[in-house]
Amino acid sequence: MRIHKIDLSSIEFNYCSYSKELYDSIVRIGFSFPIAVYQNGDYYQCVDGHKRLSALTDILKDNPHYKRGREVCIVIKNNDNIRSNDCWRGRNTH
Repeated sequence: MRIHKIDLSSIEFNYCSYSKELYDSIVRIGFSFPIAVYQNGDYYQCVDGHKRLSALTDILKDNPHYKRGREVCIVIKNNDNIRSNDCWRGRNTH
C-alpha cells in the first residue's frame, strides 16, 4: 500500500450529502483514513471517501484559509495494471 498526498482538484468524486458531525470532525481533526482511489491518467477516481471529500469541499468554500489546505492523503487501489505487492512473499509459491 502506498499513500500519496495530492491536491483535491485531482480527485473525481460524486458530491453527496453528509452529516454535520462529519463536517465538524474534519474541521477539528482532519481525515483519520486516506481516501481510496483508482488512478486514471493524471486524475484519480474516488472509490471510498465521497462523503469526506464532499465535506472538505464545503469546508474550503466556507473557510478559504482552512489550515489543513487542499492536499489530501490517498491510497491508490490496484486497477489491474499496477503491481500492488512487490514483496517476494506475495508471489506464487508452487
